Amino acid sequence: MADTGYTTYKTNDEESWKLLIIDDDDSVHAAIRNLLKDFIFEGKPLKIYSAYTCPEALKILSDNKDVALILMDVYIGDEITGLKLTRYIREIAGNLMVRIIIMTGSASSSLQKDAILHYDINGYEEKTELLSKKLHTVVVSSLRYYKDILHLSNNKKAMEEIVAFSSNLFENRSVKEFLKSAFYHLNAVINLCSEGNRHCINGIAAVKCFDDEDFHIVEGYGKYRNSISMSMREVLKDEDYNLVMQVHENEDYMIVREKYIASYKSSSNVEAIIFFDINTTKKDRVDFEVLDVFHKNIAASFESLCMNIEIEETQKEILYILGEVTEARSEETGNHVQRVSKYAKILAEKYGLSNRHIMLVTMTSPIHDIGKIAIPDRILMKPGKLTPSEFEMVKSHTTIGYNILKGSNRDVLKSAAIIAHEHHERYDGKGYPRGLKGEEIHIFGRIVAVADVFDALGSPRVYKEPWALNEILKYFREEKGKHFDPKLVDILFENLDEFLEIKEKFSDESTKVI
Repeated sequence: MADTGYTTYKTNDEESWKLLIIDDDDSVHAAIRNLLKDFIFEGKPLKIYSAYTCPEALKILSDNKDVALILMDVYIGDEITGLKLTRYIREIAGNLMVRIIIMTGSASSSLQKDAILHYDINGYEEKTELLSKKLHTVVVSSLRYYKDILHLSNNKKAMEEIVAFSSNLFENRSVKEFLKSAFYHLNAVINLCSEGNRHCINGIAAVKCFDDEDFHIVEGYGKYRNSISMSMREVLKDEDYNLVMQVHENEDYMIVREKYIASYKSSSNVEAIIFFDINTTKKDRVDFEVLDVFHKNIAASFESLCMNIEIEETQKEILYILGEVTEARSEETGNHVQRVSKYAKILAEKYGLSNRHIMLVTMTSPIHDIGKIAIPDRILMKPGKLTPSEFEMVKSHTTIGYNILKGSNRDVLKSAAIIAHEHHERYDGKGYPRGLKGEEIHIFGRIVAVADVFDALGSPRVYKEPWALNEILKYFREEKGKHFDPKLVDILFENLDEFLEIKEKFSDESTKVI
């Protein structure tokens, strides 16, 4: 018996067809290798593996998922093992793509009929005739069939990538995350990368916003991995940069000089580029009709995302302005609403809210006191202690704010209504306006309660001086589980440095951080 293993005529797996011979007769292996030693199909030679037992065959198949053709004796030893192995390959290993040709040294019409009817084989050949007349024909037809199945399989994977990309679209809250996702799926479709190796190539994703002079890289892979935030012009070779700009002028995509280049433009004046190397051995397997669908899907999604971001940023600015107008009436600090919003974002993130809910509480917390527009100036700006009736008037701002906002079906305004209504509720049930307790209070209300009080205590008001930091922290320790959700208080203390950094960054000119 010859050494087990394989004989190769080309060392690069990507540039050869893999053929596995399974037979316990070494002369069969030798004959097939000799007949196919100069074999070429569509510019690629064969890489031939030899197995003499079932365990050897299974090991080779396990290590080489892309074997295209198996030539297998129906008998291995004294048993009809070939058919059993066929069933294992198809049903247990789940390999439906490899072409399987059964060889037999003795004619048996009943065995042939049983094999063809009950086993998923692609041919049943008598050895003498196969080796003397039909081997090249059988191999060519099998490889052509395998290539067509592979093409269909790759198209199916490409469509799955399109579906996956589309279904994940609304999880992308930024252009950077969007382009990272698009790069990931495009690379998978064009380079047919394996699941765990999709960023194995050299490439970039770059963005140009508004009046930027050049694209700036937001994601880099391979040799470009250290190029993030750099100008695309200083990173790419002149030849590549000029090629990219040519494609960008046409707002399209192109595969040229072993590069994939795609350009995207939005009506909100945000532009993007995706650029990466192509695995040339797999380029011919790409269905350009599928790729065209994918590109158009990405372009439409990019436009939608940029428009949504533009609307969201506009909404955010309007809410900030409304919040600042409200606070200005009571002569409170100008950056109070910005700080509360940023504190709320930290609390929401660390609490484990979804990205959607983090966005909502961050956007809407600036107008938590919108109801104060209905409170008279003489009460809001009173420097001394309020009378009981005046305090009741101030407390009504929660209900007034809720009534202003509650009529909308938009998530943003619905969230704002909840916050306006519940940010003065207490965890122990002694707050207002409804005396809600514990988790009866919406998480948005509990979050803004912590953010608002933390900032208010450390800021000057017409009726008080700012508290020192140690006094604020002492108050939160004492009110944990009373005024405030204990989990949120823990988050505050665990991330105090971030809170103080925000307080410093957005401090008012008249306010010194203590």
